Amino acid sequence: MSRPVRISMVEYQGRCDIHGKAVGHAPKVLREYLELNKDSFDIDIYAPDTILAELPDGLASSISALPHGIVMKGGNTLSERIRNKLNMFSNIRFALKSSDADIIWFFNVEFYFFLYLALFGSDGKRIAVTLFRDGYHHGALSGIKQRVFEAGQKRVTGCISAGPLFSFKNMPSVFIPDYIYDPDTYDRSLSENKEDYAVCLGTMGDEKQLEELIPAFSRISYPLLVAGRFYDKSRYARLRDAAGSNIEIRDTYLSDEEYMKLLCRARYAVLPYLHENYSAQTSGVMQEAVFADTVVLTHEMILRGNAIPGVGFKGYDDISDDMLSGAKSAERNRSILKEYERLRNDTYDKTGIKKKYREFFEGLK
Repeated sequence: MSRPVRISMVEYQGRCDIHGKAVGHAPKVLREYLELNKDSFDIDIYAPDTILAELPDGLASSISALPHGIVMKGGNTLSERIRNKLNMFSNIRFALKSSDADIIWFFNVEFYFFLYLALFGSDGKRIAVTLFRDGYHHGALSGIKQRVFEAGQKRVTGCISAGPLFSFKNMPSVFIPDYIYDPDTYDRSLSENKEDYAVCLGTMGDEKQLEELIPAFSRISYPLLVAGRFYDKSRYARLRDAAGSNIEIRDTYLSDEEYMKLLCRARYAVLPYLHENYSAQTSGVMQEAVFADTVVLTHEMILRGNAIPGVGFKGYDDISDDMLSGAKSAERNRSILKEYERLRNDTYDKTGIKKKYREFFEGLK
């Protein structure tokens, strides 16, 4: 009988706040990936201490601490931004030099990972990546970044595409959602009584168009709760000052339990993202809204790009009380929730996704 495939899972970013508390979705997806794959593969972990502190004991065969975490805060100086990028390079190099696994799986990557590969190569290692976007198509430097992205792809053995419509020029890929519907985790959420409010959750970074969202909801009466960690405290203060009486804004780190409670009770989950980016990029909140029977409210191009139904708008001025409440909206929402049930039992099914992972990694060995 052949030995199981050995995989090193690497989280090289280690994003945290100024107090060293991990932010973003990396700890959550790392726990999910470990739980899903630990019985099929021999897995070890490379991650900064800020990420390792979020993991329960006994999930991996061994754990190695990467030297640097990346502190996320508002107003980073140029030297701080450069240091963060160099620290990520150092973490990537450490993992590539240290691991002797069959496959090194970088499951949370961004542009600078592909820049590293384009400049320095893969050190002869077989590399798997998980990607939450399909490239760089907008912005002043998008052409240069896309060329770097495609050059780095040539060093990748195989890609797990988190988006159903993503395509890549220089590396083979397979679609596997980055979030898994586990009934043991989410079924209790489906029994939550819905309340008439919309929620915007997660880290409140620059990618969220809160300066557009807050005025849009201030024009109407439908309640909105914005809750998550703000890197920029002055932005938090400005938004609170601008918010209407129907809007509550909290600068807080949400525990998994708090996050799920807010998401599950809300009627809508608002994703205020720039549609040019997120029509080709996935969102963890969007996927968990599907699991929680909470209707996604976002730009219609984002819904189409992620193949998830919801309430779409072309601009924030489209958001209205009639869109969110009343008999017609209730009928529309029932139809959307039927499709969410189908997605839970098909696209996001735990057993099917586990099989896809096994076939993917065994094919790379």
